[in-house]
Amino acid sequence: MMADFHFLRPWWLLLVIPLIGLAFVLWRQTPRLHAWGEVCDSHLLGHLIQSKRQGTRKFSVILLLLSVFFMIISIAGPSWVKLPVPTYRPIEPRVLVLDMSDNMMADDLTPNRLSRAKFKLHDVLTRKDVGQFGLIVFTGEPFVVSPLTDDGQTISSLLSSLTQDVMPVGGQNLVSALNEASQLISQAGYQHGQILVLTADTPSSDAINKAKKLAQSGIHSSILPVRADSKLNPLFQNFANAGNGQLLRYSSDSRDLDLWLNSTGNEEYALSKEDDIPLWRDEGRWFLIPALMFLLPVFRRGWLQRVAV
Repeated sequence: MMADFHFLRPWWLLLVIPLIGLAFVLWRQTPRLHAWGEVCDSHLLGHLIQSKRQGTRKFSVILLLLSVFFMIISIAGPSWVKLPVPTYRPIEPRVLVLDMSDNMMADDLTPNRLSRAKFKLHDVLTRKDVGQFGLIVFTGEPFVVSPLTDDGQTISSLLSSLTQDVMPVGGQNLVSALNEASQLISQAGYQHGQILVLTADTPSSDAINKAKKLAQSGIHSSILPVRADSKLNPLFQNFANAGNGQLLRYSSDSRDLDLWLNSTGNEEYALSKEDDIPLWRDEGRWFLIPALMFLLPVFRRGWLQRVAV
């Protein structure tokens, strides 16, 4: 507990400095005898001062200073208890399907299509509170890079090491990649989900039919053509329509992926156990108890006179 002790408003502790000055002044102040100084010689005044009265005055000063001190501590917000804060994350599962075929090495996008696609995936994977992601790369066969997980940073680090050289087979088979993506979602226990295909090749009729079947089962498929030309083959739009998803126009910034993330938002959320939000409970109220106790003598008759004289 003491290791977590801190003040929520520590700047209020600066009031301790003038309090120390006030304590010094009151402690050093010589009691005055008021009218006695007019009728009594100065060398006799010392004998009129009662030591008991001096002790009572100092005790009253101590009580006053302690009361103010504890008030300052209370205002500064002492805290040592962290409050549990429930946070929620969306449970929409999303599988990213990246084409690694030869067409992705074209340089109409600098440095090439595959590199630009990986840049975009890095951007989306490093975001927080966007749900679970999985990653599949494919050529003639699909390969699971990562199952569905909340740890997008880990997937992003794996993505950096992926090159066309590590793919054991060539070709391009989007249908098998869609099958693998749907299995990834169902194996995680979800009945619905989102698939985003990043490719430069026009989807085949078989891929369009597969996207339609997946949409009927609750898994929607969107497609992002990674190519520089603005005029796209109508089959890209047909794929998006069949998959009940979106055709995302490639942009040099993140607008395309932002559109996909915002439009596929799910209203279902799950309690997150990983977020650590530092919300501390103010315990200053406990320090008001001694502050008020030390202030009780102020209600006695003559208390202020004992402090002032």
